[in-house]
Amino acid sequence: MTLTSFFRIILAGAIAASVSGCSYLAKAILAPQKDISKFYLLTPTADTATPTSATAPTQSSSDSFTLGLGPIKLPPYLDRPEIVTRAAPNRLELSKEDRWGESLQNGFTRAMQRDLAAQSGAVVIVFPWYNTVHIDMQVQIDVYRFETDSQGVATLSAKWTILDSTGKNILYTVETRLTQPSKPGDNTEAAAALSRTIGDLSSQIANMIQQLRSHQGAHPA
Repeated sequence: MTLTSFFRIILAGAIAASVSGCSYLAKAILAPQKDISKFYLLTPTADTATPTSATAPTQSSSDSFTLGLGPIKLPPYLDRPEIVTRAAPNRLELSKEDRWGESLQNGFTRAMQRDLAAQSGAVVIVFPWYNTVHIDMQVQIDVYRFETDSQGVATLSAKWTILDSTGKNILYTVETRLTQPSKPGDNTEAAAALSRTIGDLSSQIANMIQQLRSHQGAHPA
């Protein structure tokens, strides 16, 4: 075998090995990757409460009360599928694996609607509604913060306002900051803790609505 033939054989082997390696690498890259995403939902406290813990007043058909819920505004940084954790006062972390199963706006509104209906005894209609629908009072919520931190503390900070049936006159407005503990780094616990903060906010709103209704009943127009 000549030296030239020897080098040709070596070169052919190297090319074959290179092609085989590239083929394997391409298959590895193009092969379907396992989806490790996990999805979470906010749960109304009304859905997890035991029957004996229900405190909503019983409404008769002649004493029905309709509450308009919304608009509800969440900060833009939460308008994403990834679960957000506040790692520091000025730094957020987005989970690479954990996602919300629905938009946070929809989840927050759904949980608030269920909780308010259970705690106030009112028929709760979500904004927007038809002009033909009669609203006895309206609740607007402007959320500033709604996430857990690195210690697992869930925080809901918001300004909420109750308006009269016309939606023009403010009956009550206040800023509220609510917290609930959870296990650090566990987004199952985080979702449950955030759900509880919604229930706590709903309870505050429902209590104020009852006070306003009692005041209106004592001082009819």
